Amino acid sequence: NNFRPTFFDLRGSPRYARSPSPHQNDSTPLPSINKRLAYLRPSRELLEYYRKKIAQFDEEHEELVKRLEKYKATYDEQHKLQWEMRQREEEIAELQKALSDMQVYLFQEREHVLRLYAENDRLKIRRKKMRRLLLLSLAGDSSHKPIRLG
Repeated sequence: NNFRPTFFDLRGSPRYARSPSPHQNDSTPLPSINKRLAYLRPSRELLEYYRKKIAQFDEEHEELVKRLEKYKATYDEQHKLQWEMRQREEEIAELQKALSDMQVYLFQEREHVLRLYAENDRLKIRRKKMRRLLLLSLAGDSSHKPIRLG
């Protein structure tokens, strides 16, 4: 490491000064990381420590993957429910429109039925008047006033 803290600024952050590297003026390249690691001879304790750390990280990774899968399943279910809810809302809107159209049609049909009842009543009254006129004319009684048929 060619950096070392020399002093702290007013915020408490260390300021670093560059110290000369022993290989800075050397023109030969450094060996690769793998070659440098091959020369290291770690102790058994150090190897065991890192094996435990790797096992611990693997367990944490598996646990996080399981949690993510659980969250994904929850998200997928929520997305499906929201889609179904939108579908139901569209169906409800269509049914409400159909109901409104049917109510308008029912109102129009009721008006038509009332007009038919009124016409039927007028025809019954006219039939009675015609029958009465016919009976009077058959009886030969012309003393009654003429009956208006309209």
